[in-house]
This record gives sequence, C-alpha cells and structure tokens, in this order.
Amino acid sequence: MISRRKFLCGLGVVGAVGAISTLPLTSLLTGKKNWLVSGCSDNKGNFFAAAFDLTGQLISKVALPARGHEVIGIKSKPGHALVFARRPGSYVLEIDFNRGEVVNTIDVSAGQRFYGHGVLIANDSILLTTENDYHSGKGLIVLRDRKTQQIIEQYDSGGIGPHQLAVMPNSNEQQIVIANGGIQTHPEQARKKLNLNSMQPNLAYMALDSGKIAAKFELENKLLSIRHLAVSTQGKVVAGLQYQGASTDDVPLGISHHGEEQLTLLKADADTWRSMKQYTASVCINSNRNTVAITCPKANLLTYWRLDNNEFIASHKLKDAAGATLIADSFIASTGRGRVIWQNEPLKPYQISGDFNDLRWDNHMAAIQA
Repeated sequence: MISRRKFLCGLGVVGAVGAISTLPLTSLLTGKKNWLVSGCSDNKGNFFAAAFDLTGQLISKVALPARGHEVIGIKSKPGHALVFARRPGSYVLEIDFNRGEVVNTIDVSAGQRFYGHGVLIANDSILLTTENDYHSGKGLIVLRDRKTQQIIEQYDSGGIGPHQLAVMPNSNEQQIVIANGGIQTHPEQARKKLNLNSMQPNLAYMALDSGKIAAKFELENKLLSIRHLAVSTQGKVVAGLQYQGASTDDVPLGISHHGEEQLTLLKADADTWRSMKQYTASVCINSNRNTVAITCPKANLLTYWRLDNNEFIASHKLKDAAGATLIADSFIASTGRGRVIWQNEPLKPYQISGDFNDLRWDNHMAAIQA
C-alpha cells in the first residue's frame, strides 16, 4: 500500500516536490466528502472491490466471487455502491464500504447473465441492468426493484451483447441509451466470442415506459463493437469502440451522437487511431470543460477529445490505463498497475496521486459520496 504522505503529496495536500504540483481542488478535501471505488485484484489473482479516500487511505476492501467490472454509487445511501460482475456474470453486489461488507446480493435469472453495467433511477429504487439471454442470444434490459430484487420489466435491448447504458438527461428518467456491443457469448464458453462473422453492434435509445426502441444506429464497419459510453449534460453521447478484426487494420475507436441521423466518428489522424491499439475502456465527460477522456489499456494511453466538435486533443502515456471518473472538474484515472493520477488540463502532464503497489485497478472507477 502507498504511504499516506506520498498520496497526500500527489494530491497537493502537503508540500509537493519535483514534478508533482499542487492540486487546485480544495473541494476534494472539504465540503462534500467523496471516496473512489473500483474493482481490483491483488498479486495472487484474488478479486475485490475497494474504496479509498482522497488522502490515500484505504477505507475497505471486499472480496468478490469473480472479477468485477462497473461500480456505481447509491446516492441515497452514502458509502454504499453496487458492483457488477464482468460479463458474462452472475452477480450484482451491494457493498457497504463503511463496514466493508456485502449487504445485498442480486442473482441473475436462470438462462441469463449480467453484462457488466447498470444504472439506478427513481431515487435509487429501480435498478436497470444489461443482460444476455444465452439460449436465444438476445440482449436484455432488466428493471428490478433494488431492495426486493423483484423483476419489474424485461425488455429486448435492440441488439446482441448490450454493455454500458446511461439515462438520457432531460428525459425525466424515461429514456436510456444502450451500447449494444454485438458480441454473443455463452457461459459454457465464458469469454469466447461466438458470432464475429455476423456482428451487428448498434447504439440504441429506449423508452422505459414501453421498452420500445425509439431509434437505433449502426456503423458501416460491423466489427467495431460499441462498448462503453458517457452522456454530456446536454445529451450528447460519446462511445468508445473495440475492434474485432485483424490487428493490422487501422480503424477509428470513438463515436458520438446528438440527434443526428447517423453516428459521427471522433476526429483523429491515422497515427492516433493506430496508437490506441484497437481497444478503448472507460469514457468520461466533463461537460463544464468541453472535454472527453477515453482510456486505452492495451495501448497504455489516456486520450482526450473535444466534446463540442469531436476533435482529438492529446494523449498521455499511462501504463494499463483503466478507470476514469470526475471530481470537481478534474479527471481522476486509475491503472491496472495500481496507480492513480489526476489531470484537469489535457495539454499539460498529469500528476501522480499515488501507487497502490498491492492492487491492480479494473477498467472502471467511480466517485461516491462517503
């Protein structure tokens, strides 16, 4: 574990030296209290979900039955978060990081698997999850009562392999956007991709009151799996792609959509796309600063893009770049090597907050209310 002083220096809370500058984020340590939470593993291959505060203090680390993926806070329950199993998964856990224990387990229905992501609506009372019916191969959006686990509705996601989803702003929580990745799996073959020759990934918008797909958009290149997304405060969707074709192909790895008749590719030259090694992970938007962050673990890159016109801004070397979240207008990113960094100016070097030497952070990270 990192030393408390080393992490504090990285955050600029005590006198920083060398290349580490003072973090201009007083609000991170005063006023509303936040913790950072993420799935992780240790050097022995054990899987956990962990929370740490902004001084580098590990709050708690809770063992998981299998590798986790996304973590989302429960706003109505400070210190609590939902941890989703990596696809195809069999659990969603509610963890109380105050006490360091699992307080509720949501099991997947027979014949289905969780697909790594979910969102809460209706004051955290209803949980929406992306799932897979592995007998038919159909993607599902499942609505559950978070407390009782009772299924309220179950809708066709509009495609195969739904992954990340988000609630659209200004929709009164009545519309969601879904990244249907297009990849079919079966639990008997775990991570094997069964339909690469017939993939049809899409970005779909669903009306929650009916389950109707209001609109659906596809890319010309069907091997570009639409995986992770984020939505700006104005309703612009930005999604990261993962390519399932030949390793020698040069392909774009980001798209946007904001009411247009088709998806729009993010703007970068061939060298930039090539440097991202056909794979993106977390997508995080700072609407206030007109900036999008996209992590690229396989390329060891943290990339930045303009929200308004989709143009590439800069990339920074970050070994096994993984999760990304936002606190007080600064991006916080984690790595699969245990590092945590912060950055609020894409054209300036990021600052190292600290290194958790015995933990390897997974591909998603969230800030929750402590």
